[in-house]
Amino acid sequence: MPSINQPRGVSAEDPPGAIGPDQADEAVSPALLGETMIERAKTVVVVARRCDEDQAAQILLDAASEAHIPLRMAADQVMSALQADDDRAGITQDTLAHALGSVRPVERPRDQDPLPSGPSTDKAA
Repeated sequence: MPSINQPRGVSAEDPPGAIGPDQADEAVSPALLGETMIERAKTVVVVARRCDEDQAAQILLDAASEAHIPLRMAADQVMSALQADDDRAGITQDTLAHALGSVRPVERPRDQDPLPSGPSTDKAA
């Protein structure tokens, strides 16, 4: 019988801090999901380009840098573009090049932008 101090779905024999199956979705952190997406995208680049993991990481980093977005967002955009591609031949160098080329900056509402949008309109006298 589970202890009153244990979360539902966790038994007293489980290690401290264990979570039950109903809590698993809440326990996955956004950082872990981002890392997983980066690893998936790197694996696709390694296979399609026949390069090593360091080169694949640099290819993704270059795409992210060009778009001025975080690496995890670039990886997500690449994977989304590949999934949306209807090519029945699988992921080729061409489809990967198209996916990497589709990495774009993420639009944010102007009122949420912490940086000024341009030069000051105040004139110095």
